[in-house]
Amino acid sequence: MDGTHTVASFENLTTEKFRLRMRPHAWAIYETIWPGCKIDDLREQGIKVHVLDKEFGIDTVATFAKGAFITLQEKYRKNTYLRFGDFTQEYMNASGTEHEEQGEWFHLAAHLYFYGWANETETGFEKWLIMDVAKYKLLVEEAGGLDSIGELRQNNFHGRATFYSIPLKTIWPAVLLTHHGTTNVIV
Repeated sequence: MDGTHTVASFENLTTEKFRLRMRPHAWAIYETIWPGCKIDDLREQGIKVHVLDKEFGIDTVATFAKGAFITLQEKYRKNTYLRFGDFTQEYMNASGTEHEEQGEWFHLAAHLYFYGWANETETGFEKWLIMDVAKYKLLVEEAGGLDSIGELRQNNFHGRATFYSIPLKTIWPAVLLTHHGTTNVIV
């Protein structure tokens, strides 16, 4: 299989199409929080993953006018997942296969985590939160690990990843900013 076919296949995944559809809406949120910031998506090359994304769970870099920057991990979810009231943390990729490897949890070094649920028409986010990654990781550590705060689940659709479904109330102490309906709330 040549590289062109692989890239085209990646771009045709429904999850990738959804991510690309929602990306401008996440960036618009960043612009309202940090006016004038420059946004760089480290996933622009598709399967040719940037080293910061692959090794450190950094999807996006927001650079401020004076040169300082913040790194973000991002996850956009379909509106139907709002009903679960959870945060999902990828744990292992290709679970149970010969290609099994550590997932996002083991590489997560971004400063912040943007986590948003699309509105029904996928023209924006109905709800979202921005979490401090260091506070989140310390919270998980103090609780005794992911298995102490969430339920391990299997995603059989894409990459056979396992993930922990964590109730939002559990991670709330690490949330810095959130949006519910029409209001941004600093926690």
